[in-house]
Amino acid sequence: MAEYKKFGAAKKLVVAGCLVERYRNEIRQQIPEVDYVIGTNELESILLACADQPQQPTGGKPAEPYLYHEFTPRVLSTPGYSAYLKIAEGCDHPCTFCVIPQMRGAFRSRGFRLGNPRGGEPGKAGRAGTHHRGTGHHQLRRRSGPPRRFATLLRELGRIPELVWVRFLYCYPNRVTDALIAAVAENTQGGKVFRHSAAARQRERSETDGSAARTASSSCACWKRFAPPFPASPCAPRSSVGFPGETDDDFKALLDFAAAAEFDHLGVFLYSNEESSRSFDLPNAVPAPTARRRQKQLMALQRKISRHNLRKMVGKSLPVLVEGPSEETDLLYQGRMERQAPGIDGCILINDFEGSEPQRGDFRWATITEVGDYDLVARP
Repeated sequence: MAEYKKFGAAKKLVVAGCLVERYRNEIRQQIPEVDYVIGTNELESILLACADQPQQPTGGKPAEPYLYHEFTPRVLSTPGYSAYLKIAEGCDHPCTFCVIPQMRGAFRSRGFRLGNPRGGEPGKAGRAGTHHRGTGHHQLRRRSGPPRRFATLLRELGRIPELVWVRFLYCYPNRVTDALIAAVAENTQGGKVFRHSAAARQRERSETDGSAARTASSSCACWKRFAPPFPASPCAPRSSVGFPGETDDDFKALLDFAAAAEFDHLGVFLYSNEESSRSFDLPNAVPAPTARRRQKQLMALQRKISRHNLRKMVGKSLPVLVEGPSEETDLLYQGRMERQAPGIDGCILINDFEGSEPQRGDFRWATITEVGDYDLVARP
């Protein structure tokens, strides 16, 4: 990117985000073309960075932890029917494989006022016509109030008539309580859909509360106890393979667990050996070819499970959010049902329709006609 400055195509080069938190001094020293660096807690410095003669901050204390609030001006970068709402930032979990706390800081969450759900940021988004997704790591701890506070938040969001779907992402598995799942189930049965879309990766050596297997099993049991009969399992976990010291027996236990749980959605990642993580120097590193083989093996199992689960949906009718023409071909439209997270899960492909032409942002009832491994074909 620095080459653009040489030819006048760019006036300034600004580096922002997590990379700055890890390599601030190295960037300044080794890439002199960079005019300004902005860390994760320095978002408000963008105006200073864009000045005619930007002045780099000099030494001093680190920037105060940043978390935007309802009065912070923002421009939506998502389609007009959808928006993200960050409810928390940072992390206090000491997972050995993870460097997020080093880059994002300690956990902090936003407060919310009860009794006026329409007046805050979600209400404004709903009245603007967005289909709203709450996102951000939400850790339910005593210091941030009792666990029921998040369940209360979900119920309050359910009172906003303009919000059609609300999805919360990246909730810690060991903070999923019966009260939280009950709040999800209540709103689902009441016509407004909340879904737990993804559980944070957790391994036995993560050094969180309890073992990964016990946490995952209890979480799944909770979901299945409260979940309505359709879809099969609204719990969508993530797993990683290749953690240092992972044996063939460890991986077989993971395979057996996935086979027994029959998840609708399962993400599998290769362990990444980050140099500043505590797992970086652990012995018995798993060779990369072995980790890739395990990833393929687990995803091959999940592919069969997914297709088996999706076949049960042929002939069923359900609401679909139309996202516009398919990314693969203009001959198809693309949409999502409520259990499909954008950019993560499969999608709904529309190859035929009854009535008016589907429009981007429309909610249309559709009947499932065909299924693939992860995608479905439907006719509105």
